[in-house]
Amino acid sequence: HTPNPTKYKNDNVHPCVRYIPSGFAGHKWWMVASPYPNSDILAENPILYFGDSRAGELPPLTWSEGVVVQDTPSTGYNSDPNLYFDGVGLWVFWRENGTPDAVGVRTTFGRYTTDGVVFTEKKMFAPVGFDIAGKTGDCEMCPIVFNVAGQIKLFGTYYEFTPVRQPYGLAIWSLANNDLVNNQFTLAGKIGMLYKRGFNFWHFDLFAYNSKYYCVVTPEEGTEILLGESTDCENFKFWSTPLLSNAVAGTSYLYKPSAMVHQGVLYVWHPVKIDGRSRIFMTEKPIADVLV
Repeated sequence: HTPNPTKYKNDNVHPCVRYIPSGFAGHKWWMVASPYPNSDILAENPILYFGDSRAGELPPLTWSEGVVVQDTPSTGYNSDPNLYFDGVGLWVFWRENGTPDAVGVRTTFGRYTTDGVVFTEKKMFAPVGFDIAGKTGDCEMCPIVFNVAGQIKLFGTYYEFTPVRQPYGLAIWSLANNDLVNNQFTLAGKIGMLYKRGFNFWHFDLFAYNSKYYCVVTPEEGTEILLGESTDCENFKFWSTPLLSNAVAGTSYLYKPSAMVHQGVLYVWHPVKIDGRSRIFMTEKPIADVLV
């Protein structure tokens, strides 16, 4: 359930789930998600939840009520929350769109907590917008902060909005000295993706398993979830057969997955819209049965 059900209506999309084996603030499972009831952008704020393992250290089926990390701005809206644990505390990132503090229309911000309740003041992390003359778009959509071989990087969808609405792949941002407290991310490169023709690369998540990197991604329409594999966390090649699709599962609006391999099982968290309200579901399958 969300806090303030009158405003948020117990609706959640865009989950980001992270497992912290050593625990953080008394819990091992953390999730940030954003409500989107009836497509209300003013409710699309990052909300932080925690959960506790079931027997056998299995992922939780229930989560806490949640804490609103960043409330609705005076103008514009928040979106696209993401989690990163630095070994001591938890960073919550989100993207501001047309807010008083946004630079170049869309900007990634973050706040830090060492107890899951009290947060630092927000900090700007990626202030550079789309950089192709004559076009509008984004190069930090769905920001994912992720550690690649000891280097903290930010990955974002690189996307053109006008004159043609189309994906380009991933934008990759670097961070000097791995210092989230004092430094911002700098746009370092752009990478095209290898996926089936016509797929709309929109919102995604990353995870590592057996010395490789994996990406789960949905199109804007939320109709399916694709899985991609990479050895460098840049050049991903995607399976054509979806992990999950509306057509096969009878679901609706899978909009933005989060995933990880835990005890040999691939867990995917994703929203499903039921009776007009989106709730977070968890789908699982042995990873050996997936990577075939």
